[in-house]
Amino acid sequence: NNPGNTGNAIADLMLGYPFSGSLSLTSPFNDYLNYYGGFVQDDWRVNDKLTINYGVRFEHETGLAEKDNKLVVDFDRATASPLNVVIPADPVAGTPARQVLGGPVYAGQNGANEYVGKPPSVKISPRVGMAYSLNERTVLRGGYGMFWAPWQSGSQSTPGYAQTSTLQQDVLVPITAINNPFPGGLLPVSGNALGALTGVSSSLTYIDPDRDAPRVHQYSLDVQRQLPGDMSIGLTYMGSTGHNLTWGGTSSGAVNINQVDPMYLPLNNVDGRNRLTELVPNPFYGNPAAGGFATRTTLPRNQLLRPFPQFGDVNMVYSTLGRSQYNAGVISINKRASGLWGGRISYTYSNLKDNQFNQGNYYSNAPGILNNFTAVPWSSYYNPDAEYGTSRLDSPHKLVASPIIRLPFGEGQRWLNSGAGNLIAGGWTVSLVIQMQSGFPLGVSQNVNNTNLLGSSQRPNVVPGVDQGVSGSITDRLRADPSDNLYLNPAAFSQAPAGTFGNAPRLIDVYSPWRNSTDMAINKDFGLGGSRTATLRLEVINLFDNPWYAALSSTAQGNQNFGRLTAQANYSRTMQVTARFTF
Repeated sequence: NNPGNTGNAIADLMLGYPFSGSLSLTSPFNDYLNYYGGFVQDDWRVNDKLTINYGVRFEHETGLAEKDNKLVVDFDRATASPLNVVIPADPVAGTPARQVLGGPVYAGQNGANEYVGKPPSVKISPRVGMAYSLNERTVLRGGYGMFWAPWQSGSQSTPGYAQTSTLQQDVLVPITAINNPFPGGLLPVSGNALGALTGVSSSLTYIDPDRDAPRVHQYSLDVQRQLPGDMSIGLTYMGSTGHNLTWGGTSSGAVNINQVDPMYLPLNNVDGRNRLTELVPNPFYGNPAAGGFATRTTLPRNQLLRPFPQFGDVNMVYSTLGRSQYNAGVISINKRASGLWGGRISYTYSNLKDNQFNQGNYYSNAPGILNNFTAVPWSSYYNPDAEYGTSRLDSPHKLVASPIIRLPFGEGQRWLNSGAGNLIAGGWTVSLVIQMQSGFPLGVSQNVNNTNLLGSSQRPNVVPGVDQGVSGSITDRLRADPSDNLYLNPAAFSQAPAGTFGNAPRLIDVYSPWRNSTDMAINKDFGLGGSRTATLRLEVINLFDNPWYAALSSTAQGNQNFGRLTAQANYSRTMQVTARFTF
């Protein structure tokens, strides 16, 4: 139960009026796809200076199918619904009378495919690489490859074969009590028998019938120079270009094609009244095929303004309209582990851009798509690059150092190289892994979505001239006062009024905290005569107990935990001792 009817969850519970709810019935599924692949590859030593390797991979992958065709493979937007209902003209919204259209399309029915999406018949993946010696100490390397992502579709809950009954409730005047949450009974598992009527009055999900195969072009070029003292330096450029990427996962990347058109946003405030959520006569009332809508005398106006008003959300998933571009430069210095020390230090500066939304990331949050219709190809709002820019997965700076130090004592070394000195002080090695990584960009949403568009998201307004982040080291502040955990400044954002999307961008100018850590291992080797040796090893993970912070507790403006860091993502200092005997 949510505080939606009275505004207080406990009061709703005492009165017996639930705010929302659902119950699902499912049937077994047998999903499958077929995959075939093969490749050829060759290495060609052109001369003493140049070596080329090249190859190509061929793959064929069918779209996801189900043994008994229990999949929805499309949503028919143009055919008149068997409900045979006309939505009356609405003078308030300025809409004419219109026939109810649309419904799910099942695999193998009326000429439909027996699989989902449009997988390419052949995936061709060329690869080429080369190494060229400029001189005895300098080598140039480069490479290119094209890679296809395997089919990803998760587990599908197909309407009709996985039927969800949604509790019907009016917020202003409750019509459903908790003692009988589904007065019309549960929607039965009907299979595809109901055709376009399947899932009426509920939400449904289907895979984009135009889903393609995601692919990435990867390329790199580097030059490496050998230096005196067993050292070398390298300069590298690497990049990747992604095409036909999915917006996100099954739920996070869903595009709701049944959102209300943003042109109706002004109805949120007409002469001080919210005409968008106003209850109006229900044209589905008494229609036995209308599911849960059949028993309601009224519906909110925004429900009837949906493109397909007989349904709830109609979520199209795994659309492949995303794209990305990654560029990075790396400088690295290496020393072979000889003498007293060795190791590697490298610094990477990178930039990642994309137009995806709701990518998974354990360290930062980002809002979902603002207006679903920007990701709907047949919509007048269609613009997949509407918010193309810095990716939520962008982490521009990374410094890694991994030195190995051999103490100058013991056999073969300058000091204490025999007897008791060798036994005690010899054979010690200290190795470190030091990492310093910048965080990820943050995005904000709004705790109260008052667009009333039934599917869009909403972001707050940005207050000009106010710093969005809180100054000072978050780690120092938390150590001094655990309650001082604000990372974002709430004063930098204000609630967007009803009828607006808010002007905050997809990502703000604040990154999550840096992730710094130092790991250490200390080895002591003992020679036991012959081929027998023993090693005692102490490992310390996160030597200085630096925290990596999980994503903010909330990035929804108006939430009491907005902008607060409340969880650590990594382990605190951890130590372990191991012993090994070799013979």
